[in-house]
Amino acid sequence: MNMGETDMERYWMWLCSCPRMYRNTLLALTEYFGSPRAVYEADTRELLAWKRLENKEMTAWVNELTVYKDTTGLADAERLLEKRNLHFVSRQSPLFPEKLRYLTDCPFGLFYRGHLPDPTIPAVSVVGARMCSHYGEQTASLIGRALAKEGYQVISGMALGIDSLAQSACVEEGGSSFAVLGCGADNCYPPESRPLYRDLEQKGGILSELPPGTEPLRAHFPQRNRLISGLSDAVIVVEARQKSGSLITADMALDQGKEVYAVPGRFNDLLSYGCNRLIDQGAGIVLSADSLLENLAASLNLQRVQPEEDELSSSGEAALSRILKGLGEDERKVYMALGSDAMGVDEIAKACNLTLLQTMNALLGLQLKHCAEEISKNRYSLKLAS
Repeated sequence: MNMGETDMERYWMWLCSCPRMYRNTLLALTEYFGSPRAVYEADTRELLAWKRLENKEMTAWVNELTVYKDTTGLADAERLLEKRNLHFVSRQSPLFPEKLRYLTDCPFGLFYRGHLPDPTIPAVSVVGARMCSHYGEQTASLIGRALAKEGYQVISGMALGIDSLAQSACVEEGGSSFAVLGCGADNCYPPESRPLYRDLEQKGGILSELPPGTEPLRAHFPQRNRLISGLSDAVIVVEARQKSGSLITADMALDQGKEVYAVPGRFNDLLSYGCNRLIDQGAGIVLSADSLLENLAASLNLQRVQPEEDELSSSGEAALSRILKGLGEDERKVYMALGSDAMGVDEIAKACNLTLLQTMNALLGLQLKHCAEEISKNRYSLKLAS
């Protein structure tokens, strides 16, 4: 950027850093004054004139901006960003994510830690329920790993459950992942995701359009969802209730012309209602990790990475036959009885007509072969590919 563009970037950074200033207010300000620099240089009389043109709800914003102008100059705002280890990019910058420029409500700027998504690498968002099932946990992790192996960037919201599980699996596999927050980028929310937050600083990034220090208010999250879908080439939903923030992200993705995929579930499972509904409405169905990657490559016109032989994530009778071929007789019975929901040992033994000792031995063998796992004390389920 030349000197003029650099100066304008500083003014955008200053304006976007003003506490409790949202996009619509920034839009009204810049349309009235003409530029962020003009807002910075406006005196109290000019701000009051702007307030009179707006409705009464703007009074709080004018008061907030007046205090901010009196206490925070360009250098002060820059020092605050440096202190909080944040970077800023305005939408006028060539570094601003190109995919977001096409949004009708494109943010005026982004604060971030780590890096911005690489525009030359395809990105996929994985979203879903916070209070997910074991099946959802396994599926989110499997998809996160598969996307990383295939070279996709994973975008999500770092929320508990599906979001953080997919992102953690991605970075553990050596991929890059980016979290879009509904609070300031310097605020780790939820706090339980602190280990992932630290990983993303090194292996991706944490982004927000909200000023540093902004708290995670409920109203922020639907707005941040448009950025999750906006940064992505496709959206994958793993478990979602009938009313879910994940469905908001899916709807926004469709409005933005993005592909949407959903992981199916049982018809009477409340956690799968949203996904099954998306499939009923025409979303792509995720039958396996490999079929998902095939569909993504076809829809995005990409060349597939040579798929590895992965018995537990492939689909079809041939895959099941390969798995069963490596199991003993009792192990085969137990494997066929297990599902994604955890079962107690007594329940498994009864279903397989085996003694408790035979059942425990078979379960031990399946665990050693990475075909089953103990979810809680004496409760087991199938284990998806790791």
